[in-house]
Amino acid sequence: MGIRLKFIYFLFGVISLLSQVILIRRLLSIFYGNELTIGALFAGWMFWSGIGGLAFSKASDRAKNPEQASALIFFLCSIFFLISGLGSWLGRYILGLGPGVMAGLDKILIAGFLFSAPVCIILGGLFNYLARTKEAKNFKELGALPKLYLYEALGSGLGGILSLLMVGKISPLAQIFLCGLLMMLGGSLAIMGNRLKVVALSASFLLFGLLMVFSGRVENFLVKARWQNQELVLERESKYSTISITKSEEQTNFWLDGFLAFSYPDPEHFEYITHLGLSMVEKPRRVLLIGGGLVGSAEEIFKHPVEELVYVQIDPMLTELEASYLEGFNRLKADRRIKIIHQDARIFLKHSEDKFDAIIINLPTPETANLNRYYTKEFYELAKRHLEPNGVLSLSLGSTGNYLSDAQASLLANGLLTISAVFAKISVLPLEQNYLVASEKSPLMTEDPELILSHLENRGVKTKFVRDYYLKDNLSTERLASVEKRLKGFIKQLTNTDLNPRAYYLSILLWLEQANPDLRTVVNEILNVKKSGFYWGLLGLFLIWLLVNFLKKKPGFALISIFSLGLVGIGVEMVLLVGFQVGYGYVYYLLGLLTSGFMVGLCLGAYFYEHCKEKLERKVFGVLVLVLAGESGSIFLSWLILKVILNYFPGEVLTVILFLVALIFVAIFSGLGFLLSAELLKKETGAGLGAVSGWVNGMDHFGSCLGAFLVSVFLIPLFGLEFGLSFLGLLMIVGIISSIWLVK
Repeated sequence: MGIRLKFIYFLFGVISLLSQVILIRRLLSIFYGNELTIGALFAGWMFWSGIGGLAFSKASDRAKNPEQASALIFFLCSIFFLISGLGSWLGRYILGLGPGVMAGLDKILIAGFLFSAPVCIILGGLFNYLARTKEAKNFKELGALPKLYLYEALGSGLGGILSLLMVGKISPLAQIFLCGLLMMLGGSLAIMGNRLKVVALSASFLLFGLLMVFSGRVENFLVKARWQNQELVLERESKYSTISITKSEEQTNFWLDGFLAFSYPDPEHFEYITHLGLSMVEKPRRVLLIGGGLVGSAEEIFKHPVEELVYVQIDPMLTELEASYLEGFNRLKADRRIKIIHQDARIFLKHSEDKFDAIIINLPTPETANLNRYYTKEFYELAKRHLEPNGVLSLSLGSTGNYLSDAQASLLANGLLTISAVFAKISVLPLEQNYLVASEKSPLMTEDPELILSHLENRGVKTKFVRDYYLKDNLSTERLASVEKRLKGFIKQLTNTDLNPRAYYLSILLWLEQANPDLRTVVNEILNVKKSGFYWGLLGLFLIWLLVNFLKKKPGFALISIFSLGLVGIGVEMVLLVGFQVGYGYVYYLLGLLTSGFMVGLCLGAYFYEHCKEKLERKVFGVLVLVLAGESGSIFLSWLILKVILNYFPGEVLTVILFLVALIFVAIFSGLGFLLSAELLKKETGAGLGAVSGWVNGMDHFGSCLGAFLVSVFLIPLFGLEFGLSFLGLLMIVGIISSIWLVK
C-alpha cells in the first residue's frame, strides 16, 4: 500500500474526529454545556454514520472507480460540514429557542441528530469506498479494511490533539474552515492524475484562504443573529467554555455556553446569596466565594466586617472580561482584602489548608455534571474541613413559588438530605430561590426572619431587598411548615454523590418540566424508575442474542457482537468523560484529547490484528469470544481507575494519564472486535468487501448510537457512574454466554 493511500486513510481519521469535536463544542456552547449534549451528538453521529455505511454498502461494491468516488465524497463532505458548522450558530433560532430559554431533552436530541446528519451520512459511505480502494482480488480476505481502520484510528488520535491545540486560540469558525480544508485536501489526494490533483489542491487553498479572510465578519454576523433581542457586546471561546456578554436595559449579562452565569447590577440576587449566610456567622472575617462574578457579591460581602475575600473561579478570560466590562471591578481588584484564584474550586480546596468563616457557592442549579460537583456529599465534606467550627456554607438550589412541583420538591429534598449527612444544622429559606445555609456549630443558625434582620441590623448592614416585609411574608411559620411537609414526601431517596449524581438527574427532570409543563406526568413516572427495568432489558438482549445465533449462526453472532462492542465502547467512554468532568470540571477543554485516547486504542487493536492476522483468522470465532471477555476486563479496569481518581484526586496530569489508559484498553478490544467481526462475516457469507464494510461499520455505529443515548440520558443520571459500568459489563457477559450455542 502506497504512502498516498495511507495518508488519505490518515486524513479520513483526522477529519472524522476533528469535525465531531468541533460540532460537540458548538452544541455545548448553545445548550449550557450540559453533558447530555455530548451524548446527543454522539448518538446522532453514530446513527447517521451507520445509515451511511449501510446505504452505500452495495453501491460501493459496484463502483468501477472507488478512488474517484472517494474524491467526490470528500468534496461533498466539506460542503456539508460547512453547512452544519455554520448552522450551529443558528441552532437555538432553528429550534425556536430565544436567549436564556431552556431547551428540553427533545430539542437537544433533535439538534444532535440534525447537525450531525449531513456530514455523517457522507462519512459513513466514504468508509466503504475507501475500503474498496486497492481491494485484494481474493474476496476471502479483508483487503484494505484493516489498513483503513488502522490509519483512520491513528488519524483520529491526531485529530483529537489538534482540537486541543485549537480551542481558545483559533476562533470556532476558523476551526470549521480548517477542518473543511482538510476534507478538500483528502479529496484532492484521492483524485487520480497529477494535473487534476494540482488544480484541486490550488482551488481548495484559494477558496479556504478567502473564507479565512472574511471569517471574522461572517462569525460576527452569525453570533449577532443568535442573540436576538439582546445587544451583543462580544463572544469569545476560552479553554473552558464559550463566553458571551450581552446588554439588556441597564444590565450587563455574562453567559457561559448559553447559560446565564450572572448579571450586573442584580442587587436582589447578590443580597440574598451573601447576606443570608453571613447573617448566621458571628464574626465573618474570612470568606470564600465560588463563582457567580466578583463585583456584585463583593460589594455586598464588604458590608460585613470581612478582612479577606478569596474569589475562586477557573477561567482567567472570564475575569479579564469582567474587568473590562464591569465598572468597579478594577477598584475591587486593587483592594488588598481580595484574593482572586483561577483554579477549579474543588481542586483549590483539596490542596489548600485555609480555613474560612463562610463559604458561599454562587452557582446555578446542578443541571450539568460539572455543576453537580458542588452539590455532592463529597464536596460538602471537603468544604466542612475548610470551615471554622462556627462557620457556615451558603448556597441556592432551584427557584420556588407558592407551590413546589414534584421535580422542584425532589431536588430541594435531595439537597437537604445530602447536606444533612454532613452538617448538624441546616436552615432552609424558600425565597425567590431556595437558599440553604449549613453549619456544624454556629449559634446564629435560624429560619426566623426577625433574627436574620436583627443580626444584619446589629452589624449595620443596609439592604434594599433583604427587608422585613419580604422576609416575613416568605418565611412565615405557615409557609415554612408547608415547605417542610412537602419535602417529607420526597426525603426517601439517595443522597447526591460524585459516583451517583442524583441532583444532576433531578435537575434534568426539573429542566424537562420547565421546558415543557405537559411533561410533568412523564417526569413523575421517571422519578419512580427502578434498576429492575434495566435488568429485564438485559434479559431481553440475551434472548435476542440467542435468537440471532439460532437463526443466523456465526454471521449473526458477528453482527451482534460488533453492535454490542460499539454500544459498550461508547458507553464506557461516556462514563469516563462524565467521570473526568466530576473530578476536574473542564472536559470542554480536554474533550479532544480524551476522545483521541479512545482512537489510539482502536489503532492498537487494528495494529495487533494486522501483525497476528494469520493466527487470528484460523480461529476467528473463538478469538472474538475472547475479545468480549477482554472488554469485560477493561470495564473492570475503568471502574478501578474511576474509584481511585474520585476518591484520592491524584493530581491533574496523573488523572488524565489514568483516564487515557482506561479509554485505550476499552478501545483496544473494540478495534480488534471490529476487524474480527468483519473477517467472520466475510468468511461465513463470502460477501463483497464494500458490503462487509458497510454492515460491520453500520452495526458498530448503531450500537454506539444506542450506547451514547442509553448511558448519557438514562444510566448515568438515573443510577450513577458505577451502575452504568456494571450494566455494560453484564452486557458483555451476556454475549459470552450466548456464544456457547455456536461452539462445536
